[in-house]
Amino acid sequence: MTRAAAAPRPTDDARWRALVSDAGRTGRWIVAHDWTGSPLGPLRDWPQSLRTALVICLHSPTPAAIWWGPELVLLPNDGYLALPDPTGPQLPGRPGAAVWPDAVPALTGVLTAAEVTCRQEREVDSGGERRRLVFSSGPIVDAAGRPGGVFTTVTATVTPADRATDVDEPAAARWPDATGTGIPAARRDLDPPVPHPHGGERRRALRQAEGLARLAGALSAAGSREAVTEVVTTVTPTLVGAAEVRVAVATAGALDLTVTGGSGPGRLAVADDAPLARAVREETTVALPDGLCLPLRDGGGAVLGALQVRWAGPVADEEARRILLDAVAGLCSQALRRAELTASARAMAAFAARLSVTRSTGEAIEVILDAAPMALGAALPGLAMRDEGRRIRLWHGGLPTGLIATFDDLTMDDPRPFARALRTGERIILRNRAEFAARHPDLPDPAGTYGMVTTVVLPLLDASRRPIAALGFGWPRERPLHDDDLALLDTIADLCEQTLERVRLAAAEHNLVTRLAGRLRTSAAIGPPGLEVATRYQPAMSGLHLGGDWYDLVDLDDGRLAVVVGDVVGHQVEAAADMAQLRTVVNTLIRSGVPLAEVFPRLTGLLGVGFLGTCLAMVVDPVAGEAQVARVGHPHPVLLPSGRPPETVWTGHSLPLGLVRDPVPVTTVAFGPGDLLVAYTDGLVERRDQAYDAGVTALHEVLVPVRDQPVEAIADTLLAKLSGSDDDQALVVIRHVG
Repeated sequence: MTRAAAAPRPTDDARWRALVSDAGRTGRWIVAHDWTGSPLGPLRDWPQSLRTALVICLHSPTPAAIWWGPELVLLPNDGYLALPDPTGPQLPGRPGAAVWPDAVPALTGVLTAAEVTCRQEREVDSGGERRRLVFSSGPIVDAAGRPGGVFTTVTATVTPADRATDVDEPAAARWPDATGTGIPAARRDLDPPVPHPHGGERRRALRQAEGLARLAGALSAAGSREAVTEVVTTVTPTLVGAAEVRVAVATAGALDLTVTGGSGPGRLAVADDAPLARAVREETTVALPDGLCLPLRDGGGAVLGALQVRWAGPVADEEARRILLDAVAGLCSQALRRAELTASARAMAAFAARLSVTRSTGEAIEVILDAAPMALGAALPGLAMRDEGRRIRLWHGGLPTGLIATFDDLTMDDPRPFARALRTGERIILRNRAEFAARHPDLPDPAGTYGMVTTVVLPLLDASRRPIAALGFGWPRERPLHDDDLALLDTIADLCEQTLERVRLAAAEHNLVTRLAGRLRTSAAIGPPGLEVATRYQPAMSGLHLGGDWYDLVDLDDGRLAVVVGDVVGHQVEAAADMAQLRTVVNTLIRSGVPLAEVFPRLTGLLGVGFLGTCLAMVVDPVAGEAQVARVGHPHPVLLPSGRPPETVWTGHSLPLGLVRDPVPVTTVAFGPGDLLVAYTDGLVERRDQAYDAGVTALHEVLVPVRDQPVEAIADTLLAKLSGSDDDQALVVIRHVG
């Protein structure tokens, strides 16, 4: 079973094509040319970064060109084509190696980010005099932050002879026809050449080109939406001569806009009548008496926000000003989309990190419901799983009570999205409530009732590609979902699937280990009168960790009880086998009456040194009111005297289990009515992120408030409060009841 993909929304590029066509002879040729067999591919598939840069390039009053892709395909403006070029015709669409081979190494360095910028110079003849042309190039960064092409601008060394006029088009600047015969470029398609501005107009155009370059450079370094809007609101006023620039950012599917710049409010509702809100809501340019509001669009046509520019007074609606603002809006849109993708990637990384440490199905579902919507900016998350029979059970993250009630009687046969996704494995996307009504004309729409417009249900599949759950959420405003968004949804589904499968297998393994460990560790002894005893063993949660921790209780004569707690290094079957052998031998030695000081050296003599571990052996005598303790490398037990704070039972030093050959020091402590003794393995107190002593201190702190509870309750509390270990945990709690 595969996850069904929704059809991508077609790109609305009519305005972009119009802007390119209006840019002169080259623009019209680019729009009319069939690019299907070229390295750039069909025009409709050109990325937004190339589209934005091309509009800026073609409308630039100075000579400029784009070199796109690994082949450095040339896309020049009319001014660039008019330059004298000793290498031959500069036909658009040709690779750099055929147009300007000497420049390819430097341009490739910019394209591969090996260089930030490059500069080339040419000496050319123009009107009988030598001129120096300076070609300055920088990268064009795509939405993912990678250079996709190179942008080149050209300036000429100004001399007294050419200060008043621009470079005339030379005979060398010709477009070849099908026969290879050159005809003047200015006469191609019977279009006149586009004149360059003179004097102040030319200087202003140069300043604008430099300003656009500064804006593009600053935006390429902006890594967040806040940084992008800060750059736009501080750089753009000087660039366009405006009194105020404001940017509204629309989070996909949200009802509010975040506004930066100017003196207005920092937030606006999309439904507000303010020009910024109208530009976003109506997805169109809003004219003001003293300015304009332009929508900011991503490559698929979806509105990312709006740009508002106001001047000190009324201004004429000049085409040059609109072209400049369109260029600024394009750069801002590209940077906002890149920042959005960066933020989404960070959210996904945080989501994956949180999922990776979940240890149960319940924990995994809690993280999925909390973090998945955050990564998408979505709301009202719910996760459905098949329950008994054909019923469906819903987990949710704070859904309204009325919405929850709609799932009370939901079954696998229900036609609605949750049940359908869980039944068929189909990804269901409803872009608005009209789509829901069209699919289910006779059913109520609870999601729409509670304010959702776009809703999504993702099927979560097991390793055999069968649906095991369905994850749903929505947005209160219609959210376009493009290819990048659909890929993000698939990634979220994959992460959830992997986590649910992992915790399911871990739970099955944990249950198996617990049952097997119980058979290996269970002692038949109940304990003598005068003592209450509780024992616990909890295996490691990750993997099939049949570990080497154990406990044992041995009834001795005269009402005494021997308690053994040990830990063999390792977490595999070999460690469990060593543990079983050690447990049997220690039990036998103690039952045979071997003194505590001699138990461990005798063990080494019988079994050799083919293992390594720690062990604690205690003999508790409730009649005498004392306990003898022998320890080989093991954590010290804790004594909690009646009415006094807990204390560590310190013993003499000894080598670890398996290395002991000499008698072990034995410590005797008082153990009277009401006292508690706690013996444990290091998995109870040892953590990777804290000092060992901090774990022991935490154990003491947990013991104090529960000291008077039954020993079974004390044991449960210790395991619950000190959870989170990656190791096995064995525990024995003993109370002297008198």
